[in-house]
Amino acid sequence: MKVNVIGGGWVTAAHWGRMTDGTKPILVAGDPLIPPVEDIYLNPPVRYRRFDSYCQVGCAAVALALKDAGMDRSERTRPVGIIASTRYGCFETDLAFYATAKEEGVCASPSLFAFTLPGIAISEAAIHFRLTGPTFTVGDPCGQRGYHALCIAVDLLASGTCRTVLTGWLDAGNRLLKQKAAADDGVRGAVFIALSTGHEEKAIQHIRQKDSELLAESGMKIRTIMDLVR
Repeated sequence: MKVNVIGGGWVTAAHWGRMTDGTKPILVAGDPLIPPVEDIYLNPPVRYRRFDSYCQVGCAAVALALKDAGMDRSERTRPVGIIASTRYGCFETDLAFYATAKEEGVCASPSLFAFTLPGIAISEAAIHFRLTGPTFTVGDPCGQRGYHALCIAVDLLASGTCRTVLTGWLDAGNRLLKQKAAADDGVRGAVFIALSTGHEEKAIQHIRQKDSELLAESGMKIRTIMDLVR
């Protein structure tokens, strides 16, 4: 099976960008540089001012990928999915919420509670861009950023569940974490690509599924989402 890569966008600690603007994502340790709202949204999400960094980073990368694919504007709902891999999810906000709730829950913050699920960032993006396909997050093993999400996205396309899926990796800063996880390189940010079984005219490159492996256009075995945007 052949899948078309029709766009991509990223937000990292070094910069933000898109696949077709001639740049490539640079992964370095540190908090992601969140783009100015006017650079990525025609109209920002309704709840944007309440977003935590996890939502800001995730929605920005999805918006850049959609813009790159020419899919950032629509008045109608579209059966497009979003699948994200993450290692830390919204753990920073979880810890902040717990700090307000640990005293018998009397002072639990409702504004933080709304952002304590790892799927919240891509859900906010799906609402804003009117995307009605499958939307969920999966765990990310060490050294395989975005790979699980990419595999699931290709499976969704192969099943005919939807013809276009956004997929990638998302991890925001977690300053409240007192001890680093094993093999944590400190890299935070988000990288998303738009995959489709159609839109051949927009294809930047292709992915082939062979047995249980995903291969890039060059024939190289794909191991992380970065193999498709470098």
